Amino acid sequence: MITTKPASQTNPDKTEPVTTRPRHPIVITSLEQNIWQELEQKITHSLAHFHCTRLLDSTVLLLHKLITNLIKAMHYHAFQQAIGRDLSLDITDKNSDFNELLQNELIVHGDRNIEQFCKANNLQITLTFPEEEDTLIQIEYPANCDDNAYLDTRLARAIGFVLVKQAADGHSPGYSAARIVRSITERPPQQLYTGHSLLLTPAEESAKTQVIFSKLNYGIIVFSSAGDILAISPAILDNLKLEISPASAHTLASIIPSHFYNDVLWGLALESEGGLFENYRTRIRLPQDDHLSILFNISGYRHHDMTIHTMWQIVSLDHKSTGTLAEGSILNEARVHNITRNYVPQLVEQKAREVVRLGGNVLPNEECQLAVLFCDIAGFTTYVENNETEESVIHTLNLILGRITKAVKQHEGMIDKFMGDCVMALFRKPHNAVLAALEINKHSYDFNSLRMRASKDLLLLRIGIHWGKVVIGNVGASGRLDWTTIGDVVNTASRLEKSCYPGAILISEELYETIAQISHPEISYSKRFYLKLKGKRNEQAVRYVQTASQPLLHDIFTIPAKN
Repeated sequence: MITTKPASQTNPDKTEPVTTRPRHPIVITSLEQNIWQELEQKITHSLAHFHCTRLLDSTVLLLHKLITNLIKAMHYHAFQQAIGRDLSLDITDKNSDFNELLQNELIVHGDRNIEQFCKANNLQITLTFPEEEDTLIQIEYPANCDDNAYLDTRLARAIGFVLVKQAADGHSPGYSAARIVRSITERPPQQLYTGHSLLLTPAEESAKTQVIFSKLNYGIIVFSSAGDILAISPAILDNLKLEISPASAHTLASIIPSHFYNDVLWGLALESEGGLFENYRTRIRLPQDDHLSILFNISGYRHHDMTIHTMWQIVSLDHKSTGTLAEGSILNEARVHNITRNYVPQLVEQKAREVVRLGGNVLPNEECQLAVLFCDIAGFTTYVENNETEESVIHTLNLILGRITKAVKQHEGMIDKFMGDCVMALFRKPHNAVLAALEINKHSYDFNSLRMRASKDLLLLRIGIHWGKVVIGNVGASGRLDWTTIGDVVNTASRLEKSCYPGAILISEELYETIAQISHPEISYSKRFYLKLKGKRNEQAVRYVQTASQPLLHDIFTIPAKN
């Protein structure tokens, strides 16, 4: 991340007061920078001044769209400069050729090379938080990205913000600036919130329901118990491009999938009292165009005369393929999710939620600082060979891994993966990685004390932790992807774990230097020493760590470590 240019002084003739730029702006040169956690913290603080913290998610989404547009525009112009300067190519009248070059660059190298060009040429997006009453954030960006700052203002208006361009003399040369300010249009007095919600009368509720029903394009179909259509809303026929006539009901009945009849008419409607069902989805292909289909969401009930009254709403109109919007009961989808969710890496699920919150649909590559923790059971292979008939190996393994997982989550970590008896965990806060490791060791100590009393083999854990910059990204092929952490920090943490004494915690000097200033009198560290790790050219500086209340089974602070 490059250093922020000093703010230029405003025109002394202007009556507008000069605003002091905060000490710690956020400077962005790439979409792969991990700035969102820090930005969210600052936005939360700013929204608190407006008394509208509930707007956090939508505000972060707004900024994500805005920053993405600006970064893409900045990279576009930066790549133009690089091509023109380094290759002496005139691409002003060859947009298609240039776009192809840009896409090839992004496919092969991502935005790394373009980001380096931006850094070398002092191109950046800078976010500052002026601490003014009406201002949420100020954004400074290269002037040639001006058009991209105002691409979509609908979300801003919807949540009561407006993007206001700043005067030309109020920012650095070659740059434009804009502020997102709070701008709520005054509502009529009768619409002002008085602290008490309005309770609708039955007549008012009925009237509003009718308006919502028509606005959302709902339709009604009444079925007989045999599956014949007895009544239908003309809107449904219109949506399916069928003639609006009673005769079209027969055509519709024939193109409704058979699973709908099985699940709803003779299935879901019988599962609950009164035959109520909600949120069933079915896809209907248009008879005139087999490539076009409509996904409907359906709710309804079984009437006392055994007819089934259903309400239909369009979920999606499919011109290509939206097969990812599953058909069937949402209840069934929830059941499937409950079965599979524990098999999905926590890191993937957490990032997927963040991506969806920011309006995306794919997991991007991300570069960030993390503490990587590896933990495995020393001598577990030998233990398995010797104890397969003595005790449940899987039960014992799951008991240990369960306690490791609990300690990781307790200290805000994420399990990246299980590899047999080995666990890889990630922590955004390095100090939490050490606290989690100490908690794991405490569980291990208690667990092995019980095994010792029962005259069973000890199952000691080795833990290695390293801290530094990693890349989290998609690894694999389109049919089977892992979104996982890679890089030298991961490899080093794994090597530290393998070099650690059983029952101990070994950390890198880089991690120690990062957390040493944090006062924790219970934690003690060994003197620094060096290890030759496999695959590493230089020796690695390391330390052991423990607490005074958790003495180890041997004195690792005086015994030189093995390679």
